Amino acid sequence: MSTTEEQFLPQNFAQNERELAQAWLKYTIEHFQANIKRLKIGSTQELYNSFVGTLVSAAAGDELRLRLAYAIQGMYTDMGVGRGMGLGVTKAQGRDYYELRNSRGQLLRHQRRAKRWYSKQMAFDQKRLAELASDLWGKTLIASVSTLVPEQPVQLTF
Repeated sequence: MSTTEEQFLPQNFAQNERELAQAWLKYTIEHFQANIKRLKIGSTQELYNSFVGTLVSAAAGDELRLRLAYAIQGMYTDMGVGRGMGLGVTKAQGRDYYELRNSRGQLLRHQRRAKRWYSKQMAFDQKRLAELASDLWGKTLIASVSTLVPEQPVQLTF
């Protein structure tokens, strides 16, 4: 048996799965940070530096949970919301409301628009994780079956 086949034996499955998950988290965070840089999101780099990926649980290959955490402002930027009215500002206040807004209530100095850094990338990365996991499971299945096949050829006579 070669070393590549030994790598995918069932007893090594949990370790291989953990390594796959940690590598996926690393590359996913790199992809998100590249999107943030490309779209020039944030001047303080708070969102860029806030990414943390952790492997929450891996119980002997039964279940694998990953957690990807980042600053909440990232979701607002992705959706194109924020910088709206203050909590206590209403139209009834008159000058305070209309001083910085046009007739439709939009701020004149800050036009909101969505900067899609999260949605498409996350869908792509989740699909890629599914592909990598199914590839790992397939290789493990083939390696476990190949260990059970006898060394000598089997002859069938009818």
